[in-house]
Amino acid sequence: MKKLDYLLAMDFIELPEKAGGQPQIRRWESVGEGNPIQDLWTYQPYTERIYAGSNDAIDQDVTWALSDGEANGYPTQKPEGLLARVIRSSSKEGDIVLDAFAGSGTTCAVAEKLDRRWVGIDCGKLAVYTIQKRMLNLRTEIGNKGAALKPKPFGLYNAGLYDFSKLRELPWDAWRFFALQLFQCRDEAHKIGGIELDGYLKGASVLVFNHQKQPGVRIDEETVQSMHEGLGSKVGNRLFIIAPALVFDFQQDYLTLDGVRYYALRIPYSIIHELHQREFSALKQPADEMAVNDTVDSVGFDFIRRPELDYEATANKRKGELFNEGVIRVKTFRSEAVVRDSTKKANRETLSMVMLDYDYDTESDVFDLDAVFYAEAIQKAGWEVRFPLESVGKQLMAVFVDIYGNEAHEVIPASKFGLGDTKAPAKPIKKAPQKSREVIHHEHQRR
Repeated sequence: MKKLDYLLAMDFIELPEKAGGQPQIRRWESVGEGNPIQDLWTYQPYTERIYAGSNDAIDQDVTWALSDGEANGYPTQKPEGLLARVIRSSSKEGDIVLDAFAGSGTTCAVAEKLDRRWVGIDCGKLAVYTIQKRMLNLRTEIGNKGAALKPKPFGLYNAGLYDFSKLRELPWDAWRFFALQLFQCRDEAHKIGGIELDGYLKGASVLVFNHQKQPGVRIDEETVQSMHEGLGSKVGNRLFIIAPALVFDFQQDYLTLDGVRYYALRIPYSIIHELHQREFSALKQPADEMAVNDTVDSVGFDFIRRPELDYEATANKRKGELFNEGVIRVKTFRSEAVVRDSTKKANRETLSMVMLDYDYDTESDVFDLDAVFYAEAIQKAGWEVRFPLESVGKQLMAVFVDIYGNEAHEVIPASKFGLGDTKAPAKPIKKAPQKSREVIHHEHQRR
């Protein structure tokens, strides 16, 4: 009663004029005493329609219960409503918003919707691919509702510690020698079908692409096709092509023409271990969901080296169900990295995760993340990745990531899972803005 008397004396209670009416709390815009406005934003359940003219509950926009349209499966995702409050209260339209631990990309997505420029940074491969997919599938309203929002062009960059342009300025002979040594190739120039080649790697021929002699020229599928017309089967069953990462215009680790595999050995935008006084240690990728945001002390990134991979793609009956499930069985997975941890790793020990794009579109050449499987769960399943076949389109792309951040990309046709080549796409084909195709190995996103 004392509290009620105090509130009445301070004019916080409004008494009804009509008989039988109920007293109401009177809320003032500014008071000298009383309870201050709370700085804790947390959804209050069962408070819907408490505000006149609104059906929303108290702090409903920052609810932790993400809507189906907003949730993307990232373990530490924050609601768009929460970031919208932060960005609106601390910036103006046209300002630059930076999130140094971008995670699921909520900051980037909300900044885009609120007409801010943005920079997102993350060292996790899952975060990078999650953000890429999210920014290509935005909707106009906070909470990812409303009409589709056409994404503005944005770039994906590898934020290595050093400027790779210094290496590109080397004279051709020095560059060629460096490229061969980088991938531990034997320097032995030779010709096949009139095409000059530079050496050998694991018994197969190696070509060091002369980007200085052909400035601006990119290596795409047509380039490889022209090369194949001169080499044909005379080159054997594989050829390695070494070039700066940005020169390649396709995501796959290799292209296959008439049984010959043309491997892309990409030189990344990071300083080379042999040219630097300090040793590199890798930014390790998580092996389970709980470790997604763990940080590991590091000096820099290692070379981008495709892990050794052998797998089997097939289909099995789902346990207790009539429908089949797709299965990717990881038979061999080994990594080679120039890091301080020189301990020899066992088969599959360096696997971090496998990410899938169920309906990979070769034309757009953008990996559109649909599902992620962590190594811990894959191991418990007998080193098998299992997924619903009804989600698979004409072809699937699988990205196998090791603990050092290296990736092996595999495009697997639907026929490998017993599906016909004429199967309709499982989801609409989306084309990315041209700029979003510039780099596929990246840690830094900017619009």
